[in-house]
Amino acid sequence: MPVRSEIHGQWNVILNHLRKVSEFDLGEKKNVCYIQVGDFGIGYNTPEKEIKKLHILNDELVNHDSDLFIIRGNHDDPEWFIEDNKIEYKEQLTNIFFVPDYTVLNIDFENILFVGGAVSIDRNYNKMNGGKYWEDEVVKFDFDFVKNITEIDRMVCHTSPDFVEPLTFNNLVYRYAMNDDLLLGDLRTERENMTKLVTEVMNNNKLKGFYYGHFHRNYNFYHNDCEFICLDINTFRNV
Repeated sequence: MPVRSEIHGQWNVILNHLRKVSEFDLGEKKNVCYIQVGDFGIGYNTPEKEIKKLHILNDELVNHDSDLFIIRGNHDDPEWFIEDNKIEYKEQLTNIFFVPDYTVLNIDFENILFVGGAVSIDRNYNKMNGGKYWEDEVVKFDFDFVKNITEIDRMVCHTSPDFVEPLTFNNLVYRYAMNDDLLLGDLRTERENMTKLVTEVMNNNKLKGFYYGHFHRNYNFYHNDCEFICLDINTFRNV
């Protein structure tokens, strides 16, 4: 089960990986379950244009008996991740699934909790310059839900708690913060709330792994016997 990092609309990366799997498997089909950690890049075109590209990817997944589960990143249109939205398009996709926040799926005999969303550091830049930006891109924290959830083996999120990397802001964040007075505070609060969310899950569950993207780097860290894994752009990690 490969966990897939953000690809920002470069969907051919998954196509190429599928084809390499077939070549390595001497031409035989191999069932692969892909989990993509957000910033898939959905919503930058009209739904009609998006579905044409998605059909190409879906057909290749069908040919390889494989599935793709996608969570919401800050560079994805949240409308695609609401269960009752875009139905006329999502029903055309048999092997691609846009996973709503706080969905729990059993994949390969493990229960995986999915939570998407994050603050965009370039939000003001996009608003001022006509770029794509969604006001509801942020994580929707549901502390009541996670207080009572049990039997969770892994979490897949777009962003992470504040005790894993990155622990500090880089120069790019500070540059965007020059034109966004609230940015640094919003970023800190989001990471603090992610810590509260993950801690609640870990209180009642023995997590094996936590996977995230968003920060464009590779990173591994163990905390309470759970492996926290950050995936750089265009990176696969087998679970």
